[in-house]
Amino acid sequence: MSEIHINIDESLKKIALEHTEERIKYEFDRFGLPEEKRRSMILIGSIGQLVFKKFLEKNNVKFEFEFQAGKYDKMDFKINGKIIEIKCSGFDEQYHYLNLLYAKDQLYNGLQKKFEYCVQIFINGYERSSKMLNVTKCVDGIISGYIEFIKIKNFENNYKKYFGDDYKVPLSNLKSINQLLEILK
Repeated sequence: MSEIHINIDESLKKIALEHTEERIKYEFDRFGLPEEKRRSMILIGSIGQLVFKKFLEKNNVKFEFEFQAGKYDKMDFKINGKIIEIKCSGFDEQYHYLNLLYAKDQLYNGLQKKFEYCVQIFINGYERSSKMLNVTKCVDGIISGYIEFIKIKNFENNYKKYFGDDYKVPLSNLKSINQLLEILK
């Protein structure tokens, strides 16, 4: 697996923070968290989407992008007709021990929407003690790899620990993001 590091600059953070404030108005509370922590989760996802957008632009890839702030999204990205879902997680010091996690309802909805691929991105600056993203420490987005969306269902988690970890894909099962770009050309 060859990961890609993308710098998270102040302008990217500013866009993500503005988007988070808009999106919190529509986001349903699927995790039962206080609003401040929900905001943090939305922010991690928004930064991750912008990291992937920056990566695609850097590689001169033509794409459609939906930075969703309404009730439901149809997609995150579309490249040559293929829908790519972005899955983001925050990390504090290391991310190599983490997994791509998916909830059953998210998987079902993604299959209904015909998602083709899922890209895992890790965002630094997450503080485990507060379970919040510290934006001032957030400087690195790591595109860990991708998996064909339908294959997520092969990683059912029988030892659920958290809400939303119905499926648990080890990072070793992700393929290189550069391989995905070759497929999508």
